[in-house]
Amino acid sequence: MPEQLGNIERRSNLRTCIGCDITLNPKAMPAMQVTAMNLSASGVYCVSSRSLGELTRVDLMLRLYNGEEIPARAVVIREEELSDGSYGLGLFFTRIAEESRETILDYTARNRMES
Repeated sequence: MPEQLGNIERRSNLRTCIGCDITLNPKAMPAMQVTAMNLSASGVYCVSSRSLGELTRVDLMLRLYNGEEIPARAVVIREEELSDGSYGLGLFFTRIAEESRETILDYTARNRMES
Protein backbone atom coordinates (compact mmCIF):
# COMPACT_ATOMS: atom_id res chain seq x y z
CA MET A 1 0.00 0.00 0.00
CA PRO A 2 1.39 3.48 -0.79
CA GLU A 3 2.75 5.42 2.18
CA GLN A 4 0.33 7.91 3.67
CA LEU A 5 0.69 11.07 5.73
CA GLY A 6 -2.59 11.38 7.58
CA ASN A 7 -5.06 10.94 4.71
CA ILE A 8 -2.64 12.30 2.08
CA GLU A 9 -0.97 9.63 -0.04
CA ARG A 10 2.75 10.32 -0.61
CA ARG A 11 3.53 7.57 -3.15
CA SER A 12 1.82 7.54 -6.49
CA ASN A 13 3.28 4.22 -7.73
CA LEU A 14 3.47 0.73 -6.28
CA ARG A 15 6.97 -0.34 -5.30
CA THR A 16 8.56 -3.71 -4.83
CA CYS A 17 11.60 -5.11 -3.07
CA ILE A 18 14.26 -5.99 -5.56
CA GLY A 19 17.94 -6.79 -5.17
CA CYS A 20 19.10 -6.30 -8.75
CA ASP A 21 22.21 -4.52 -9.94
CA ILE A 22 22.42 -0.99 -11.27
CA THR A 23 25.30 0.81 -12.91
CA LEU A 24 25.28 4.54 -12.14
CA ASN A 25 27.16 7.00 -14.31
CA PRO A 26 27.28 10.33 -12.46
CA LYS A 27 28.55 13.28 -14.49
CA ALA A 28 32.31 13.87 -14.02
CA MET A 29 32.68 10.74 -11.83
CA PRO A 30 33.61 7.12 -12.61
CA ALA A 31 30.77 4.64 -13.14
CA MET A 32 29.76 2.71 -10.03
CA GLN A 33 27.83 -0.44 -9.20
CA VAL A 34 24.99 -0.19 -6.66
CA THR A 35 22.26 -2.56 -5.48
CA ALA A 36 18.61 -1.66 -5.88
CA MET A 37 16.57 -2.26 -2.72
CA ASN A 38 13.15 -1.21 -4.00
CA LEU A 39 11.79 -0.10 -7.32
CA SER A 40 8.77 1.78 -8.62
CA ALA A 41 7.84 3.31 -11.97
CA SER A 42 8.95 6.71 -10.64
CA GLY A 43 12.33 5.73 -9.18
CA VAL A 44 14.57 3.40 -7.26
CA TYR A 45 16.13 3.24 -3.80
CA CYS A 46 19.62 1.78 -3.84
CA VAL A 47 22.65 1.27 -1.62
CA SER A 48 26.03 2.67 -2.65
CA SER A 49 29.51 2.56 -1.16
CA ARG A 50 29.97 6.20 -2.15
CA SER A 51 28.13 9.45 -1.49
CA LEU A 52 26.83 11.29 -4.55
CA GLY A 53 25.05 14.25 -2.97
CA GLU A 54 21.46 15.29 -3.36
CA LEU A 55 20.39 16.68 -6.75
CA THR A 56 23.21 14.86 -8.56
CA ARG A 57 22.11 13.73 -12.02
CA VAL A 58 23.00 10.21 -13.10
CA ASP A 59 22.55 7.99 -16.11
CA LEU A 60 21.79 4.43 -15.06
CA MET A 61 21.33 0.92 -16.35
CA LEU A 62 18.98 -1.26 -14.30
CA ARG A 63 19.48 -5.00 -14.82
CA LEU A 64 16.41 -7.09 -13.98
CA TYR A 65 16.73 -10.76 -13.08
CA ASN A 66 15.12 -11.86 -16.35
CA GLY A 67 18.12 -10.35 -18.18
CA GLU A 68 16.26 -7.26 -19.33
CA GLU A 69 18.19 -3.98 -19.12
CA ILE A 70 16.45 -0.67 -18.54
CA PRO A 71 18.38 2.52 -19.28
CA ALA A 72 17.21 5.72 -17.59
CA ARG A 73 18.30 9.09 -16.28
CA ALA A 74 17.60 10.08 -12.69
CA VAL A 75 18.35 12.63 -10.01
CA VAL A 76 19.31 11.89 -6.38
CA ILE A 77 16.40 13.22 -4.32
CA ARG A 78 17.49 11.68 -1.01
CA GLU A 79 20.79 10.51 0.41
CA GLU A 80 21.34 9.05 3.85
CA GLU A 81 24.39 7.57 5.48
CA LEU A 82 23.64 4.08 6.74
CA SER A 83 24.98 2.47 9.92
CA ASP A 84 27.52 0.36 7.99
CA GLY A 85 29.05 3.43 6.30
CA SER A 86 27.29 2.91 2.98
CA TYR A 87 24.77 5.37 1.52
CA GLY A 88 21.10 4.95 0.75
CA LEU A 89 20.19 6.84 -2.41
CA GLY A 90 16.67 7.72 -3.48
CA LEU A 91 16.68 8.24 -7.25
CA PHE A 92 13.80 9.83 -9.17
CA PHE A 93 13.59 8.98 -12.87
CA THR A 94 13.76 12.11 -15.03
CA ARG A 95 14.01 10.25 -18.35
CA ILE A 96 12.85 6.71 -19.02
CA ALA A 97 11.19 5.13 -22.06
CA GLU A 98 7.47 4.60 -21.64
CA GLU A 99 7.94 0.92 -22.53
CA SER A 100 10.48 0.59 -19.70
CA ARG A 101 8.14 2.33 -17.27
CA GLU A 102 5.40 -0.13 -18.28
CA THR A 103 7.80 -3.04 -17.67
CA ILE A 104 8.44 -1.71 -14.15
CA LEU A 105 4.70 -1.16 -13.53
CA ASP A 106 3.97 -4.76 -14.55
CA TYR A 107 6.81 -6.09 -12.39
CA THR A 108 5.76 -4.11 -9.30
CA ALA A 109 2.11 -5.12 -9.72
CA ARG A 110 3.18 -8.81 -9.65
CA ASN A 111 5.63 -8.35 -6.76
CA ARG A 112 3.90 -5.74 -4.61
CA MET A 113 5.71 -4.51 -1.48
CA GLU A 114 3.56 -3.86 1.56
CA SER A 115 4.39 -0.58 3.34
